[in-house]
Amino acid sequence: MAKMSIVWDRTTAFVGENLGTLVPLALAAFVAPGVINSCASAAAATASPGVRLAVGALVVLVSIVSFWGSLTVIALATGAGARADAGRLAVRRLPAALLVSIGIGLAAAVAMLPLPVLLAARGYDVLTIATGQASGMTIDPQTSSMVALWVLVLVLAFFFLFTRLLLVSTVVLREGLLFGAVGRSWALTRGHGWRIFGLLLLFTLIGGVAQLAAQLVFGSVFALLFGNAPGLTTAMLLTTIVTASVQAVVMLLLAAFQGKLYVALTTTDSVWPA
Repeated sequence: MAKMSIVWDRTTAFVGENLGTLVPLALAAFVAPGVINSCASAAAATASPGVRLAVGALVVLVSIVSFWGSLTVIALATGAGARADAGRLAVRRLPAALLVSIGIGLAAAVAMLPLPVLLAARGYDVLTIATGQASGMTIDPQTSSMVALWVLVLVLAFFFLFTRLLLVSTVVLREGLLFGAVGRSWALTRGHGWRIFGLLLLFTLIGGVAQLAAQLVFGSVFALLFGNAPGLTTAMLLTTIVTASVQAVVMLLLAAFQGKLYVALTTTDSVWPA
């Protein structure tokens, strides 16, 4: 049986032993982009289309920075050396990792195409629904059931695929593969999917609850102290900083776990028997 607890212990030990390296990295790659993303989106809510387009470009840019940060953490967790060495490796492999991630995202988008096709075939205006202008639209029970069933299938499939493709970025980073990393990740996680899934599900639930609690608790406190006006305010900024910090911890641990899981599955010092 897989000793997933050992991989997790190695993950937390790695983070604890490298806090001096990881904290500045997390602030720059996870916290700052998260704050910029939220604040820019809030500021653009009532802005002109041109401003919203610029904000969209900014969101993409900071997301790439966060992706680079995750790759750097993975590089460190897999023994790439100092932070500078890991950062340079992440920069070199970033285009390839982005390309593979975009490819997987496009495949996921294709899997969702039956939903708008189904709605259109049933006589509903898909464009109106997509633009959020369908508040008064009522969907008949039969169509709702069909949509709900397909969404359930997609959610289960995405969870399963996420578990089996968890190491794609790590393989792209460490082995220099491109789309071959999909098959390599699938092979590495074969026979371990349910155990990985269970740990990731628990981790996701804990992380989600922590982020929600931080947003609700600190959001309420800051709203009482600084007011609860809509838009980009002091209360909103402070709440965003706290929430982004909690999210950064989640992203840091997930990236470190990916690295340590890859090491466990590709070296003789494995937590699984041969």
